[in-house]
Amino acid sequence: MRIFVEPTGRDAEYVDDPVVVPPDNPAEGAPGPDDAADSVTVAEDKPWWDDPSLPWRHKPTRADLACWAWIAAVGIYGIALLPLRTILIGWSPPAAAMITGGRTSVVATGAWVRVGGGPLIVYWLVASLSLVKFSWVYWWAGRLWGTGILDIFAGKSARARRRADRAVRLTNRFAVLAIFLTFLPIPFPMPIVFAAIGVAGKSLARFLPPVIIVSLLYQAGYLALGWWIGEPAVAIVNLYAKYMWYVMVVVLVGMIATWWWRQRQVRAAEADGTAGPSGPAGAGGPAGTAGTGGQSD
Repeated sequence: MRIFVEPTGRDAEYVDDPVVVPPDNPAEGAPGPDDAADSVTVAEDKPWWDDPSLPWRHKPTRADLACWAWIAAVGIYGIALLPLRTILIGWSPPAAAMITGGRTSVVATGAWVRVGGGPLIVYWLVASLSLVKFSWVYWWAGRLWGTGILDIFAGKSARARRRADRAVRLTNRFAVLAIFLTFLPIPFPMPIVFAAIGVAGKSLARFLPPVIIVSLLYQAGYLALGWWIGEPAVAIVNLYAKYMWYVMVVVLVGMIATWWWRQRQVRAAEADGTAGPSGPAGAGGPAGTAGTGGQSD
């Protein structure tokens, strides 16, 4: 058998019986402690921002950090408001409606105004704007980071990712219809829709008007419902006010139990190697979807 050997001089040579010369050190070529140390050094030299759980794929700019901070702040705000909204509704439905923009408080405000009077137009306008006060944050995230932020907002579970995929497909075809659906009490993720509109390249001037108009329409409907119910709704609010502290305790216990359950699921997913990217509070991270800026009551 003739084997071709790469030339070391001017011409290549052919040999009939190649001789295999073993290395002086049998372990030569095998990874050793020095190689392991080199790999650890490379990992340690990796910059903090080069993390698959973060939406950017470059060294973050001031805009990146500012938007990321806003997303985290929205999530923290949403978590803090969960127990507080129970107190606000019992104390003053109009105040709750203007601060949170939630359905229950807006319906209660309509009944409250019918029975006791008040500037209904002011309540309507402020509650409508309060409902969408953080919508621009998600649009901005989509403009900055593209589809990377959609993966983070979608969360870890397969069901949530399928839901997000459906929302993105609908948003890309019918953006106004998708905005309309985010205000319904159905699992249609508002952050995903607003971020997808940003990913599509629509300007803020084109994004905000339909969001505000749909919010005005919905809040008008909830106020009208409360006005139609009238005195019975006020009686329920007054009864609720007597027990609102107990309700707040129940809400807090529920929040802690939910957090514990989610942490357990994350640990189980990490053990199976199926954990996905996570974000800051309100972005598929510790806050879940508490900071979506949409209706949650």
